[in-house]
Formats: sequence, structure tokens, C-alpha cells
Amino acid sequence: MKKTKKAAAIAASASTAAVGGLFILKSAADKKRFTSHDDEKQIDGGTVKEFKITLPYAQVDWDTWHSLKGNLHTHSRASDAGVDFADMIEAYYEHDYDILCMTDHGIINHGWNKPPRRTLFSFQSYFKKPRHLTDERYSEILTGADRGGRGMLDVKECIEINSAVLTKSHVNGYFTNVGQGKRGRENDFERPVRAVEVSGGISHINHPGDWIESYTDIKNAEDPKNIKFFADIFRKYKSCVGMEVFNRIDIDTCADRVLWDEILKVVIPYGRNVFGFSNSDAHSLSDIDTSFGTYMMKENTVENLRNCMETGAFFAVTKFAKRELGKDFVAKGDYPRVTRITVDDDRDIITLQGVNFNEIQWIADGKIIAHGESIKLRDYSDKISCYVRAQLIGDGGICLTQAFILDDGTLGQTFPFEDDTKAEQFLDKSVFRIKSILIYVFAQEMYRLAKKKAKKRFKK
Repeated sequence: MKKTKKAAAIAASASTAAVGGLFILKSAADKKRFTSHDDEKQIDGGTVKEFKITLPYAQVDWDTWHSLKGNLHTHSRASDAGVDFADMIEAYYEHDYDILCMTDHGIINHGWNKPPRRTLFSFQSYFKKPRHLTDERYSEILTGADRGGRGMLDVKECIEINSAVLTKSHVNGYFTNVGQGKRGRENDFERPVRAVEVSGGISHINHPGDWIESYTDIKNAEDPKNIKFFADIFRKYKSCVGMEVFNRIDIDTCADRVLWDEILKVVIPYGRNVFGFSNSDAHSLSDIDTSFGTYMMKENTVENLRNCMETGAFFAVTKFAKRELGKDFVAKGDYPRVTRITVDDDRDIITLQGVNFNEIQWIADGKIIAHGESIKLRDYSDKISCYVRAQLIGDGGICLTQAFILDDGTLGQTFPFEDDTKAEQFLDKSVFRIKSILIYVFAQEMYRLAKKKAKKRFKK
């Protein structure tokens, strides 16, 4: 018996030492390969550049297409929200929404007139079974029978995947049949993204700041390891069209625009854009209308919505943006909205027209470089690397455009990251597997809670 205990102790010590060794090796490898992006690419301040402008809104007909208000991330009592499935749909309809995705955790939406297929993790529904719409009411909402003929689009086959992970590594899948009833894997964004792509659907990353905890330290959003982690997913999977840059009242996502800008800098040279989504992630009725998107479409159809999401012909809107609007900002009146975008290719000028705004800011590499309805790109050659985006600020909130890709003739000639060596790949996979083990995650969460409590005591 003593020999068995001794052998077990030796084995445990050896395992701990091996795991510790892997973490040390990975840390050393990361220090060597991750350098500041600012050091990697210097912008030439002495040359006026000409740009080829790639516009996400190129196919939009501003005279005939509609700006449709939508929320693509919504919960109900079918999973973990306190609002009934039917009541949440009715509430969005009453708030004049044109598009709604019901994306309960681990539950695929098969239609608002169908009972949600509850799972082991649908703990709210244990207390009260969620109601669905009657066929008659479903038809009224789809056709807008009591709203002047303006119906609300039911986006079927959408779901929030990684439904019961502690680390909140959540991915929204659209036009897909994967994820139903699956708990998910801790810290793993890539597996659900890959599964959605194989199924023929599209996806976006949910509230990444919640996972990297950039709401507690903005440096986490600027950390090259975190930037590369998400950039690799976007480079590898075209069907992962973007990430949430606004979520609900912007508490856990307050630094996600910082992360977005960092990701744009490193993925655009590889030939792809990453679109910024805004969603309420509603779990209660008070979450409705906090954050949402406006989607440019000729007609309100599922096919057009998918094309809109894949091309970036939409805008991210919120009434809560801690960094841009301030913590004490209270939205009043209608939200800012873009009504037209024009491009003068000969003079490299982009012009926005809109309503309900007081100011337009132009962003490049995460910094405000210009103000006003138009930007003459050549005047800011020394501040632009590969993109610019705009944000309209008004009394009713903030509206973000997608990134306009700018090629000065050098785009794609140099890349921010070198390909990982086999040794680096081995270390990444090994450490990731350890960090995905539930007991490790649980211990990590306990440590974080203890740290938060200690900070509160220290403040007192």
C-alpha cells in the first residue's frame, strides 16, 4: 500500500513538472516570436500615397435599398434567460425590429412557431416550459399584418455554440445544423467555427473581451498573443465573417473595438476583412435596443441577410459605448444612421451622408485621424496602413461602419506574422489541451474569483 501511494505521488509530481515545463517552454517561445506590431511595420511619413479602395457597401443601392434594424444574438427561457421564448419575440416586434435571430445556448431555432428543443443545459426551462408562437400569430409577425405590412424576419437555423462552457468562448452559428445540445469545449473557438463552415453556414465570434478579460485590462486587447489567436481563426475560416464589437451595455466588451482594430491591421494584409457586429445578447427585456445592427438590403429575406453578413453591408449601432461615448452617456432620441457612402476613386476621397449625428470620426489603426463627412485619404498617408473606418456620434448613440480596405500598392507584400514552426505548433496545442481540461478551468475560475475578492478588500 505504501509503495502504491509513493508511486502515485511520484507520478503526480512528474506530471506536474511536465505540465509546468510545457508552460515555461511556451512562454519562452511566445516572447521570442511576438513582437510589437508597431515595430514590424513603419508607415512612411514622407510619401503621399494613392489608394485602391475596397468598399464593403459597393453593391448597395442607396436610393432603393432599405436600412433594416436587426438583432442577431438573442436568448430566452429556452436556455438561460428570464423571458419566455414567445414573449422575447413579441417584445422585439413591438420595438420595431425587422430581423431577429433567436440564438439560445445550444438550441437551434427551427422557427418561432415550433417548440424549442430543450437540452440538458436549458435550466430555466426546467421551471417553466417555454411557449412558442401559434401559427396564426407567427404569420401575422412575418407579414407585419398589424404593423403596416412591415414584417419581422425569422432567421432559422441559428444558435449560440459552446453552450455550457465556463470560459464563455461562445460562437454564433447561422444557417447551420450543428451545436444542438452540445456543451462545448473550454476556450475553443475554432472547433465550432470549423463545424459551422463544414455545414455550409457562417459564424461570428461573440464578446471576445469577456474571454480575454480586456474589460479589466485594456492591454489584453493589445496583446499580440490574443490578436494572433483570433487572427488565425479569421485567416483560416472565411465563413467566420466577424466578431461582436458591441454587446449589450458594453461592460465586458468595452475594449473590443481596440481588439477589432488590432485584428484588422494583421488580417487585411492576408486579403480578408473582419466585420464588426453589434447585438443586444438579450437575456431580459431591458436588454432590448441596447445594441443592434442596421442591415442594407433590397428586400428583407434570409438570402439577402446572409449576403449582407458576408459582404459587410451593415453597420454596428449602440447606445452604450464606454470608451467612445463615456460611462455616463445617456442616449436621447434617434440613433445615428448612414444614408449614403460615395467614393471618389480619382482623388481618393470617401464621403458619408447620414442623419441624427453630431460628429463623424475617421479611424485608422485604432486612432482617430480625421473629422468630418469626407476624408481625403492622401492627406493622411502617414497615418494609414491598410484600412480606415468611420464612426458617427450623436445624441442617440454611435454607429460604426465596416473597415474600408486601402491598398497603396504594397498590400500583401509583407505579413505581420511568420508561419509557426512545428515546435511552436506542438507547444500551442499541448498547452491549449491542458487549458481546456475542465478541472484546470475550474481551478482558474476559482483563482480569478479569489483575486477579485482580494482587490475589493484592498480597495476598502
